Amino acid sequence: GFRLRPPQPWRMFASRLRALPRRSDFLGLARWALDKPIRRQVILPSSSAACRSFASLPHDDAEDVIHTSSASQSTITRAHTPLDPQHMALGHGPIPPARKLCSMGTGEVVHVLSYEAREDANVDRFERVVQRIAYDLHEMDAGISDVRVCHPRCGEATFVVTVVSKFESERFNGEIAPRITAALRDECVGGNPSFSRTGTLMPQAHSLDSLIDHLRTSITGTNHHEHDIVGVRHEIAKWFPRREEYEQFVHWDDHDPTKYTRNVIHSTEEMEVLLMCWPAGCKSLIHCHDESSCWVAAVEGHVMEVQYQLPKMDRKFFKDAMTNPTGAIGRCGALKVSNVVPLGLPDSPAETYANNEIGIHRIENRSEQPAITLHVYAPRLRKMKIFHEAGDHSIATVAAVSYMSEGGEKTGLWGRDTHPDGVIDVKAWNQVLSSGGVL
Repeated sequence: GFRLRPPQPWRMFASRLRALPRRSDFLGLARWALDKPIRRQVILPSSSAACRSFASLPHDDAEDVIHTSSASQSTITRAHTPLDPQHMALGHGPIPPARKLCSMGTGEVVHVLSYEAREDANVDRFERVVQRIAYDLHEMDAGISDVRVCHPRCGEATFVVTVVSKFESERFNGEIAPRITAALRDECVGGNPSFSRTGTLMPQAHSLDSLIDHLRTSITGTNHHEHDIVGVRHEIAKWFPRREEYEQFVHWDDHDPTKYTRNVIHSTEEMEVLLMCWPAGCKSLIHCHDESSCWVAAVEGHVMEVQYQLPKMDRKFFKDAMTNPTGAIGRCGALKVSNVVPLGLPDSPAETYANNEIGIHRIENRSEQPAITLHVYAPRLRKMKIFHEAGDHSIATVAAVSYMSEGGEKTGLWGRDTHPDGVIDVKAWNQVLSSGGVL
């Protein structure tokens, strides 16, 4: 078809930038890499193409600005070491490093390149080159997620290019950025960008205060059926924990270093936010959440959520619950594990969700280091059923919830004999266990 040929100065510029990758080449590379085993070889156009002398290129070359070089290629070999899930689940190996804010984002990388025309330069020529660079950048879509061009005035231009990964960022720096600079070198101040920066795209992230403010307005309803489960989980995932924000809520049991603790950050009838501190090797009892929703997020270290199917309870349990709401005890069927979810490990989710329709669960710190988790209950969790595995059957009881601290201050109600899973009728519990579960 018909194609407008650029003026003479542009022909020279176009030929200088002919070695940039086409979309089809990026797509072919991606398809090829996905089909390869763990150890991959990634083929890139040689960076030597970016350094070719412009004087050696024909001035009447009217090719596009962005092209794939068919010249020599270089090979990069990358070895990927996959995690051993069983090894990591048992708590062995190095503790994962603290999360970084930008690691919570998409992994996109932003490149900013600003240029100014020299005072003695031909501004019209500078503008023509900038216009063509902008056109070709907008045409790129392989490895590129966004292109913006800021044009404050004639003789100034800023290119803002967002690529999808660090890999594509290295490619941009090695192949595209040098050609843009080379094309503007004769017209711009100093022959280089007046400003150049590259950085990871910063995500929208909650502080602890903004998260709680959002949850207060977004969580409504009297039970888990009325909650926007996915929406709330999405907002919790956007929280970037900073130690100075939650330090005051971190409390450990001075009497028993093996106990986990429950610490209230925020509490109303509609919603409760707790920080739980887990010593190495400790775990909660298996428990339900009554009519509440339960969102859990890893804050420090990593834990495992073990999910069970909710068993059937006997009639005696329900009869006791009518007269003793916080101390009913009964028998139920055997507990069956339905899922095990790591929280806070590399390449694992940082948050999860549970309600009684999904099942019951326990939290375990299987590592050799302490861990901290954030829990959001809606409505506030006043009581819960806890379960004890007893061979081919189980024992269930109702417990009222206990707290180590509220608002950063110790309650004074957490003593040597306090059980973190709640206030239990210990005598009745022990009688059931010692009699082999016969009530």
